[in-house]
Amino acid sequence: MAGQAQGDEQSGRIVARRLDDGRTEFGWQPAGGERVLPRARYFPADAGVGRWLNSSPVEVGGVEIGRINARLREDGRVEFAFTPTDGERILPPSRYFPADAAVGYWLRSTEIRISQSEGANPFTAVSAGSRHTCGLRESGAITCWGDHLLTAAPTGRFIAVNSGNDDACGIRESGEIECWGWSGRQLNDAVPPGPFVAVSVGWSHACGLRESGEIECWGVVFDFASGTEQPVAPAPAGKFTAVSANRAHTCALRESGEVACWGINDFGQASALTDSFTAVSAGNAYTYGLRESGAIECWGHSPHGLSDPVAHN
Repeated sequence: MAGQAQGDEQSGRIVARRLDDGRTEFGWQPAGGERVLPRARYFPADAGVGRWLNSSPVEVGGVEIGRINARLREDGRVEFAFTPTDGERILPPSRYFPADAAVGYWLRSTEIRISQSEGANPFTAVSAGSRHTCGLRESGAITCWGDHLLTAAPTGRFIAVNSGNDDACGIRESGEIECWGWSGRQLNDAVPPGPFVAVSVGWSHACGLRESGEIECWGVVFDFASGTEQPVAPAPAGKFTAVSANRAHTCALRESGEVACWGINDFGQASALTDSFTAVSAGNAYTYGLRESGAIECWGHSPHGLSDPVAHN
């Protein structure tokens, strides 16, 4: 996992070149060092005007320093910027890649200086999905690693992050939720307006917890029995304190301590046990609940024996 840049300051330039297929490839050229090419570094030829796209993390000497940002302007030029891991977006004076640039020639921005303190900006939270992990830094920035389609987290400051199977979602300081990942899931297009205080991402749906205690869900769930995707079921009414989503069902903890589950119940994973719990976690086809006594109870089914329906102390 990438760490923080050490030392008081780093400097370098954004470099970019046109490819034969019309895409623009960009990278980072450290002062006095070798060119660094992040994994996600191609600006598409058919990009929409005005929308910032982000590279995967730029690492210098195994240390993450930030991400390159790019957007298409109305005149056909591509504008570049750099967002440090711990800082706001930097716009160098020379930052425009011309629309008529020749293929194959590297062009570069003016110098960018990044101030970072040794050991600064540690992580305060972490969430793992099936092929990726995302961490929330003390500064509010999100850093993800693993599958390249899930590592390009949006820039800015967040208060929470949660990773699902193929997607991840974060809550901005404003309470608005933003999601990213596999484009086929299209979670971000359906996110309801905030504010939210918590979010949980399943396979292809997500649920957000509002400050009022109400839960709102969006996306689709996959029904193995029919082999089809179905719209996610709405959350039950009432006030909740926590929510957990997975493949085809979601469970939440009521203020009373009771657990409510909804969604596809093909293995009994949505048939919540009664009595009081202090935490709940939805698995693939099973659910775990933590009782006040410290005992853990499970319901549903797992082919690997993870959810035997007995209490575990």
